[in-house]
Amino acid sequence: MLSVAQGFEKITPKLFRGIIETKREAREPMQMTAARILQLNGDMTRDSPMMEVVRRVHSLCNSRKLPYCVIGGMAVIRNGYARTTIDVDVLTLKKNWLNALPIEGEIASDGIDNCMDKKTGVRIYILFADEDWGMVIPMPDPRKVAEFDQSLGANFIGLHALVQLKTAVYLDKLREHGLATAAKDLADVQALIKNNLTKFSKERIEGYDPAVQKQCMKTYNEVVREARSGKKKRRDIEL
Repeated sequence: MLSVAQGFEKITPKLFRGIIETKREAREPMQMTAARILQLNGDMTRDSPMMEVVRRVHSLCNSRKLPYCVIGGMAVIRNGYARTTIDVDVLTLKKNWLNALPIEGEIASDGIDNCMDKKTGVRIYILFADEDWGMVIPMPDPRKVAEFDQSLGANFIGLHALVQLKTAVYLDKLREHGLATAAKDLADVQALIKNNLTKFSKERIEGYDPAVQKQCMKTYNEVVREARSGKKKRRDIEL
């Protein structure tokens, strides 16, 4: 029979990621109606309830000197892709985070890996950069990829680090679950590049992690071709 300690050792980061998804599926549909999701996301600007949650996360981490950055859906929205999300994903370092627990106040910890924003009921999921997540690239160090967004008042993962991370998640899901599950992450990558096309080039992508470089270059080329095709169609219509 396994001891409790032995049992915990067998919960790998990959299995842990599956546990997070299961918890989301179990909790969120009961709490989040379509109307509530739209209300939380608002106009997806600084004044939206979700961005207010992000700023409360910043205040919490800043007060406890926790290195962090926002990743996931809120980071995608920050870079110009208008889509909804029902939670906030925060990347930090495990030792620093565990030393800060328990957390009480406007944001309260609920176990070691997530918190609740009391004002909105929004879940805040904590992901540890210093764990092996079993992806084609390691989780980035928040101390290296975080950038403070003055207009939004919080730390977000930088655009190019986000594209590489989202691509890694896409490749991981594609391998394990197929395109139907991975499609959302690919759509995020496409939208991130499309909405920030002037910040991308073949030379910039050549500097990406080799494990995601090929897929990122493929996506970039597809977006560029689509943009050129759209310009040609508009020119033909005008003529």
